[in-house]
Amino acid sequence: MKKLFLVFCAIPVFLLAQETTIYGGRGMFKLQYAEPFNMGVLTFHFAPQERYETMSTFQGGQNVTDRKHFFHVSTGLTYSIIDYIDARVDFTPYCKWFEMTNYPVDRGDPDPVIGLKSIKIGAKGGYPFIIDEITPLKYAFGLDVYVDIGPGLSEEWFSNALYRDEQFYADSFVGGAGADPVWPEFPPHIPHNPDIGITGLVDFRIGPIAAHLNGGYLATGVDKRPFYVDSAEFDNNYIRPDYLQHAFGIELIPHEDARILFETYGMFDLDAKEESLWVTPGVRFGSNRVSFDMGCELGIVSPTVDDMWWKVFFNISGGADLVKKVKIHIPIAKVSGKVYNVKTNEPVNATISFPGSEKEAIQTGDVGFYETSFSPGSYRIHVEAPGFRWKEQGMVLKDGDQIVLDFALNTKPVSKIIGKIYDIETKEPIVAEITFPQTEVKAISSDASGMYNITLPAATYRLHVEATNYQFNEKVVTLQEDESKVIDIALTKIGVDQAILTGKISEFETGKPLLAQLIFIDTNIPKVTTDPSTGIYKVTVPPGTYSVKIEAVDYVPESAPVVLAKDETKIHNFTLKPIPKVGEKVVLKGIYFDFNSAVIKPTSYPVLDDAAKVLKAKPNMRVEISGHTDSVGSDSYNQKLSYQRANSVRDYLIRYHNMDPTRVIAVGYGESQPIADNRTKSGRDMNRRIEFKVLSW
Repeated sequence: MKKLFLVFCAIPVFLLAQETTIYGGRGMFKLQYAEPFNMGVLTFHFAPQERYETMSTFQGGQNVTDRKHFFHVSTGLTYSIIDYIDARVDFTPYCKWFEMTNYPVDRGDPDPVIGLKSIKIGAKGGYPFIIDEITPLKYAFGLDVYVDIGPGLSEEWFSNALYRDEQFYADSFVGGAGADPVWPEFPPHIPHNPDIGITGLVDFRIGPIAAHLNGGYLATGVDKRPFYVDSAEFDNNYIRPDYLQHAFGIELIPHEDARILFETYGMFDLDAKEESLWVTPGVRFGSNRVSFDMGCELGIVSPTVDDMWWKVFFNISGGADLVKKVKIHIPIAKVSGKVYNVKTNEPVNATISFPGSEKEAIQTGDVGFYETSFSPGSYRIHVEAPGFRWKEQGMVLKDGDQIVLDFALNTKPVSKIIGKIYDIETKEPIVAEITFPQTEVKAISSDASGMYNITLPAATYRLHVEATNYQFNEKVVTLQEDESKVIDIALTKIGVDQAILTGKISEFETGKPLLAQLIFIDTNIPKVTTDPSTGIYKVTVPPGTYSVKIEAVDYVPESAPVVLAKDETKIHNFTLKPIPKVGEKVVLKGIYFDFNSAVIKPTSYPVLDDAAKVLKAKPNMRVEISGHTDSVGSDSYNQKLSYQRANSVRDYLIRYHNMDPTRVIAVGYGESQPIADNRTKSGRDMNRRIEFKVLSW
């Protein structure tokens, strides 16, 4: 029998360590965790518990101390069906033993009462929420349900346990000669119909501290009176009420294999409205083979006894994973390295991004080092740092790659604008404010000598200069990398007699606002730049008659006379036509010839003058002037007529606008390139045309 008991106790040593309660299921001592075991885990627990009470008896004329021992063992199995649900069964055999003191009179101890205190069958479901696996930081919620079967004592097995229990409860024991009888009065064993318990569970853990909370209801089954207990005594002392059960536990986890536990467990009597409460400090040790718990339970609130009582118990548990886990290999590649200044080798705090992928950007920090992981594939690694030129590297990564990739960054070249603000008439320096519209560059001021300087990234800027009693002025400046430019800006003083010219400059066909400049020809008035977002300009000048020229990049310049009277505000809007691009064809609408002739009608001259403006705006532009006819007449006649008309246009540009003959080519296409249906009059009118095609700039 002893060998069998030792083998039974040693089983857990050969299994994996687990966190199992003394009644089964994952938890502390009596408290259940909300999070079950992982799927396929089978655990075993073995938890002996013992307490005793002393009693004084008078034997052989002397007082001696006897003991009433209460011993039981909770043992059983728990199996996790899936990751979030487990089931358990727990058997609790128990023993009552009266230990007689054999001094001064020899007395023999009576046979113990051995029986099965309870059989519990339970199931638990729970789900964890993991916020941070490394810290760790997580919480879980669960629900536990169980049935507790309270069997009766055997009349045949375990030395007729029912008869022994009757003796322990109601009979006296007589020892050797001269020994007085003793009445131990053990509590009787009360069998009952199944109890049903349901408990809500909450877990929370942050780092090395974990807290657990249980709260539930126990509906007790009908208690069955043993024949040797008086009915009145039974009704008054041994019928159990329903209970509210509650438990709270704290774990300190300096190491996963060593924990300090503190648990409170209570039951509230719903009939008597009384509380019973026990606290259990203890420790848990675990390794890869065994888990061992040791605790001391103290009853600090117990309405059923007069004094606080205690008991010691141990719990040995172990388990095995019966489901073979499929190890999923996640393909991964790693890239690490350093970002540093190419000239000084100092580390650079940089931002590393991965354009074209969903991977988030990372920072190197002040030490310049970085490390990151990728799924296999193709990536662009883009490195940026303030004051440095960005750098980029493409990579194709395979599973298992571990690549060291350093980035040496060059500092950005410094571009500067320096200059002087002065009076256009007196040349005296002016203290003025200089702003940079449509940028985030902060405004600066010139000093008392009119000088200013600013360092800027390479780009195009508008310098807007204003000073008290002066007309503002603007300059457009394009800075290349590592370039310094001297930009002096003259301001015109606002006199007594003034006039205002304002308006909008936009594209001829679309009405789109343009960034353009107004030039007052043959005057000292500075150029005026429009607001690029609205195309609006405004300038204050002395009254008079001016010739104003409008210029914009890639647009045909326009000129117009403007007469301004004293104190007048005149609105004058301008539209500019875009210069055709290389290969682009433009139909010169409004060019007319005499019937069956190449003679240009005078009404066509304004259109030809506009074409000349395009050529003058781009001095290196070469164009093809092509003539086209409808399909009336023979092919040879139409071919000849179309060439003659194109050549007439060429001659006009050369003769009246001094155009270089090598820049203008005349070609006749006759009726070979129609753009409309020659069967209709409107279609034939459209096909008779002169086209302007840009060959080169």
